[in-house]
Amino acid sequence: MSNKLRWLWYGLFFCAGIATAIFTSRLLKVTAREIPEQKQSAAPKSSPLNPKSTNVWGTIEALKIPFAESSEIFLDRDARLAPPRWFFENMSESQVVELFKSPDLTEPQRSELLKNSNWLAASNGFFASPSPALVRGLGSAAREKVYEVLAHSSLNYPQLFPFRFRFGDFAAPFARSGLSTAKLELIKSLTYTNSGDRCLADIELLPDMLSREEFNRVIDCLYRVPDYRLRLRVFPDSNIDALVKYWGKMGNEKRIRPMLESLAKAGGEDGATIGVGFFFPTFARLRLNTFPDSWDEPQVSKEDCFWTSLNFFNERPDMRYLDAAYVRKVLNTEFVPVSDEPVFGDLVTLIKPNGDGLHVCVYIADNFVFTKNGMTTLAPWVVMKISDMLLFFPSETEHQMIIYRKKTGVEMTRQAPREPRAQARKTN
Repeated sequence: MSNKLRWLWYGLFFCAGIATAIFTSRLLKVTAREIPEQKQSAAPKSSPLNPKSTNVWGTIEALKIPFAESSEIFLDRDARLAPPRWFFENMSESQVVELFKSPDLTEPQRSELLKNSNWLAASNGFFASPSPALVRGLGSAAREKVYEVLAHSSLNYPQLFPFRFRFGDFAAPFARSGLSTAKLELIKSLTYTNSGDRCLADIELLPDMLSREEFNRVIDCLYRVPDYRLRLRVFPDSNIDALVKYWGKMGNEKRIRPMLESLAKAGGEDGATIGVGFFFPTFARLRLNTFPDSWDEPQVSKEDCFWTSLNFFNERPDMRYLDAAYVRKVLNTEFVPVSDEPVFGDLVTLIKPNGDGLHVCVYIADNFVFTKNGMTTLAPWVVMKISDMLLFFPSETEHQMIIYRKKTGVEMTRQAPREPRAQARKTN
């Protein structure tokens, strides 16, 4: 495995590993809950078609951007396009045979897979080399059954990291591909279900199913991150005090009020808009819509979701957040779980069914979050919907969410054990 692919693999699982140490038993006693999906704001049209929102954040308008690092968009090409080779890790011969006897496989498929000439024994399992024709002919149920087993081994890269789609929305990611309905159906025939999502692993088959140009367009679609540009629309009679209270966290009220008041006077009946990034502190504002490789920082390959989220309100990144012990201390002393609706700056954490922490990101508004999905340098800092973010962290059972909020100065001073007042104020 190349160094870049190794970093990709480590990055996708780093959050899960470090979070196990971070979320203590005390924190996990909090009742977890999910953030309900809320109605999206109307399209950015004139006032009659875009009524003012009664949400505390105002009226948000979202433009979806298919975001990618074009120079390295297919970095894992070798692993994705390798001929089919399955590894059944920590399984006995009889267990593999029993799997291949599944009624979801056809008799010709079963016979080919059971041929000893297609097998190679290893110290901790067995390799099988199915023909491309067999893989292409697998039904969805058979693919689901076999690939669920294959996904337990890091040697099965395509099954470990399949492309994921929400059911009922398969064609949407390929809207820019120009593929015919028939070609899209061919690709769809290679999909299967895993952890409640529609998955695609076998893109090594696509070059024989599509023209070169069609294949390149499909790859471009598959590797785009669902990023969003958010704008806040301010009307002449908008409640500026409420907007300042929501968006002016961590002492930024004075900085943002003049702009909000000016926007209320600028747009007439239809109001005027401003990018939500204006409300972000320096760290998040500069990193928004960038890739790690664009930052000349020696630790860039270690910058994960915890480092990103805890630095959100900083002017400059605090490198102590690369240390798991320090992150654990900060979460335990400076944040508190809350049961009310999330607000700008809250930490949205994903908790696995076994209680382990999996991911953390920062709530913005209207079910959008500021997130970096993994430690890998291929994961950009973006704003995306919570529903899109969840596709990066699949689970056989639903993840639960716990919302953590920065403690107020009063809470920090009251709970800090005999710290000097100046030091307590500094930590807010």
